[in-house]
Amino acid sequence: MSIILAFETSCDDTAVAVVNSDGHILSDVIYSQFNEHREFGGIVPEIGSRSHIEQINFCTQEALKKAQIKINNIDAVAATFAPGLLGPLLVGAQYAKGLALGANKPLIAIHHIEGHIFSGYLETNFLPPPFLALIVSGGHTATYFCDENFLIKTIGQTLDDAAGEAFDKIGRSLGLDYPAGKIINNLALNGDKNKFALPIPMLKDRSLNFSFSGLKTKALEIIKKNAPFTDQSKADFCAGLQEIICLSLINKTFLALDKLNLTSLVLGGGVSANSRLRELIKEECAQKNIKLFLPKISLCTDNAVMIARAAHLKLTKKQFTSLNQDVFASLPIEESYKLYC
Repeated sequence: MSIILAFETSCDDTAVAVVNSDGHILSDVIYSQFNEHREFGGIVPEIGSRSHIEQINFCTQEALKKAQIKINNIDAVAATFAPGLLGPLLVGAQYAKGLALGANKPLIAIHHIEGHIFSGYLETNFLPPPFLALIVSGGHTATYFCDENFLIKTIGQTLDDAAGEAFDKIGRSLGLDYPAGKIINNLALNGDKNKFALPIPMLKDRSLNFSFSGLKTKALEIIKKNAPFTDQSKADFCAGLQEIICLSLINKTFLALDKLNLTSLVLGGGVSANSRLRELIKEECAQKNIKLFLPKISLCTDNAVMIARAAHLKLTKKQFTSLNQDVFASLPIEESYKLYC
């Protein structure tokens, strides 16, 4: 039984977790920076870095305490090294390096996307490869192919905004608080998705890439034309916007499944918590006989459990990281080999 202590600080949450090789979560500690960034309507990297520095030691001690384990009893230290905001990444990576060096434990650098793809790894119902993964969040919207050796290749990606970014930007114009995705999801529950005419992005395009800039432009035109919104019209607009974004994601994902002749799909990323997306993907998979893995809602957004689980996969392959390894703000997943000795 191996145990990994993992860190995720690629953006705005300080996350620390302890997970064993059975996939059991011994502890999962997250300090949310929501209040620090809320007034700015988005992430401020300098504020994020400072908050990580202030919170990471406390979160680590809490994680070890809840797991009832001492640092000397872990088998490896893991952290997100790419991609993300450089300042926040450096805080987690340098802290992990110090712990690994002090405890004489191997260091494992994890690519953030691998974390989302393998957030359910070691769970009994996680799908064996090969499979297609749809990772959709505020910073990422892409599909990835995972082969039998757990090697990842990008299949399609957004040409502009990520889906979560589109939710936030359009939501801000609608007067919604940040982050807007969850608020839009809640408002849509009481809305009529057919009240406002929004186009499905790239519907006739047969490539596997995504695009949300055109939808964003059209949505902003509708908001300007129909303002001020009543509570009901705002709910209707949110329902329509959510439906179109979800249909766009599903259209490209199932096009990729068909082109690659795959029958297994893994979902991940913050937007994978969207109730309508989960509902529509379940329905589509059932109709087309596609096996589906949906992560638990708690593991959709950035967390250290997913980093630990991805690191267990690396531990079995003895893919370790040098203490001299730097972090990367941007790194294609195909180049994640650069993170290992």
